[in-house]
Amino acid sequence: MKENGNKSSPQGVFLVRVVALSLGILGSLLLAGCGSEEIPPPSPPSVTVAAPELREVTVYKTFPSTLKGVSEVEIRARAAGYLEKTNFNEGSFVNKGDLLFIIEQAPYKLAVEAAQADLERAEAGRGLAETRKQRFELALQTNSVSEVEVDIAAAELAQAIASVNQAKAHLNNAKLDLSYTTVYAPISGRVSLANVNDENLVGYSEPTIITSIIDDSTIEAYFEIPEREAIKFLHQRSDQKVSEHVKGLEIKLELADRSIYDTVGHIDFMDNKVDSMTRTIRARAIFDNAKYELTSGLFATVQVPVAPDQRNPTETKAIVVPAEVVLRDIGGRYVWVVDEQNIVRRRSVDVGETIIKPSTGEGVAAVRQTIILDGLSASEKIIVSGLQRARDGAPVTPNAQ
Repeated sequence: MKENGNKSSPQGVFLVRVVALSLGILGSLLLAGCGSEEIPPPSPPSVTVAAPELREVTVYKTFPSTLKGVSEVEIRARAAGYLEKTNFNEGSFVNKGDLLFIIEQAPYKLAVEAAQADLERAEAGRGLAETRKQRFELALQTNSVSEVEVDIAAAELAQAIASVNQAKAHLNNAKLDLSYTTVYAPISGRVSLANVNDENLVGYSEPTIITSIIDDSTIEAYFEIPEREAIKFLHQRSDQKVSEHVKGLEIKLELADRSIYDTVGHIDFMDNKVDSMTRTIRARAIFDNAKYELTSGLFATVQVPVAPDQRNPTETKAIVVPAEVVLRDIGGRYVWVVDEQNIVRRRSVDVGETIIKPSTGEGVAAVRQTIILDGLSASEKIIVSGLQRARDGAPVTPNAQ
């Protein structure tokens, strides 16, 4: 027989205990929450800001070039014969008019003597023809000769005069050929090697190149300007001449060892058309070379100064920022700007050349800077450090650089 007392089953006791424990924990949490303060939100990230720099900027466009002396002359043997004497030291400096070579002269001297004899014979014939004509004219007055005979005498005199003129021309030509046997320096400059040794035959099949002279007291640097850049120069031309503005540009020359030639030059020539094959226009800059530090044939880079903003060629000042603060993504180039409420704003910019700001003193390194053509003013503040913490529209704590 079962007993119906007040005893509970084991399962019921366990459930009661679980519920009681849960209520106790919940109460403790509620009491703890009522007695604590709210946790403050995190402060905005710290960044370093600075104002863009507005300063005088010189931007250089560079063009490869091969240097050339202002005058280069090939010395050729215009007389045929054996080379008798070389009268200079190879590689030395010669002056205009210095004797360089003597070519075999004997045949040419004989030719001059023969031409002189022909001239004397022609002059004698002319004298005889003049006398005969005069006598026939006197005889005609007494009807001793006919008019036909007088006309014949006049024609013979004309032929004699022509023979004299021809003989003079032959003599002058012989003297000219003789003059070619002595070769003089046509310009002052440095002479090259003698291409032909003494006692060798020169000038027979063609005028033989026996040496060359280069005057490099002034150096010419020819270079090709791409069509797009050439248009900017052409806009500055007037009256079919390179404008005074272009002539006044101080052109620098960077040599193959990266050194800069210490004398500036200027552009004195731009071609009259763009090459249809290369789409470039040829230009020339000249440099004084009084110390002969340059020589013809050297490779160099011509540096032409241009305005920071080609749209405004008379403006020499530009806004520049450190090159590393100019970022780029699919939307283009931009910088981070902090407004007056310390909110970060993305600012799209139009950039120009990247230049080097020289060191301002010992321990101060040179700085790469980018020219800002549009999109930024000098009064704004840009983030220069902490770029990775910047988000468009997010607050920051700016610290001045």
